[in-house]
Amino acid sequence: MDLSEIRGKIDSIDDKILDLFIERMNLSLEVAKFKSANNMVVFQGDREKFIIDSVRENAPEPLKKSAAFLFMNIMDISKCAQINEISPDFKLDFTDKIKPRASVAVQGIEGAYGHAACKKLFDNGSISFFASFKEVFEAVESGDVDYGILPVENSTAGEVTANMELLERHSVYICRTVFVECAHVLAAKKGVREEDVKILFGHEQAIRQCTSYIESRGNLTVIPYHNNAAAAKMVSENESGELGCICSAECAEMHGLDIVRDSIASDPDNRTRFICISKNVEVYGGADTVAVSLSIPNISGALYRLLTKFAVNGLSMSKILSKPLPTDVKMKYPEDYMFYIEFDGSVKDPVVRRLLGNFQSELNYFKFHGNFAGHRG
Repeated sequence: MDLSEIRGKIDSIDDKILDLFIERMNLSLEVAKFKSANNMVVFQGDREKFIIDSVRENAPEPLKKSAAFLFMNIMDISKCAQINEISPDFKLDFTDKIKPRASVAVQGIEGAYGHAACKKLFDNGSISFFASFKEVFEAVESGDVDYGILPVENSTAGEVTANMELLERHSVYICRTVFVECAHVLAAKKGVREEDVKILFGHEQAIRQCTSYIESRGNLTVIPYHNNAAAAKMVSENESGELGCICSAECAEMHGLDIVRDSIASDPDNRTRFICISKNVEVYGGADTVAVSLSIPNISGALYRLLTKFAVNGLSMSKILSKPLPTDVKMKYPEDYMFYIEFDGSVKDPVVRRLLGNFQSELNYFKFHGNFAGHRG
């Protein structure tokens, strides 16, 4: 046979495969209706294992793994169709109103980037400053404040790991996001020259964002500080002319410091993404991103099968991060892996709610983090 004849036979086989696939999917929906009528769950692990083992056993040696993988995909697509047909919605009560004259918790002091993020989101909010991110989470969870502002990701230094872990531990929800430009400067007391600065203070994230400048200074001593604005305040109150800090131009002016070097961030477009958290679920108009954490078993193809559910439902993921499981879950399911995922969608969409409901019922660990406008920060 020449190439055109071979391709013709392949096309003929593909047509048959498509016809059989359609027939199989129609039967899968009949199965879904039967399961619904008899209060049966969609996922039945024993039957799936029996089918996959049978396929693997009957396939020729070179194709055993490929055949098993093919049928796993077909079964996953079938399960998605069944889920959309009969699965109950994810139950979620939420409000779509931002609290008027809200009280807001921010880590640090006035002039910090968190303060700037807060002002972008709340024009007339009552702001309370806290020493640690943990205290911000606790203040929101306890109801002492309405909202909390927290950095979670920087374009240069990556995620703020501590806050992503705290998000997992506390019963709070993401309701808004905002990006703040972090145009770091080197600031020092009035009259101090750049070369006079021997000791540099800044938040560990800001230090990582200014690596190129710090390395160019050679013998500069760098000391992490809990907050850039607090570092600026400390430098302004210290009599030594050898101290400098990383902060914003606005913060330097606020504390009476000179800017001895502009734009010291390694990336000129350096910016940080902040989340706004609330005690209860709040979903506002324009919410286009859903955030969840979930676990999957440590078996071959588990992540691929998870991703299939998004693909079949036409839901695009904008973020996926591997994260450590909470300690209590890890003790119960030591072999599982956890992922933090953000995907395009709205909880008002029945497809999204059914997918979330499926995660809740099928996975060992699942946590809904919120639905918010993620692409307009």
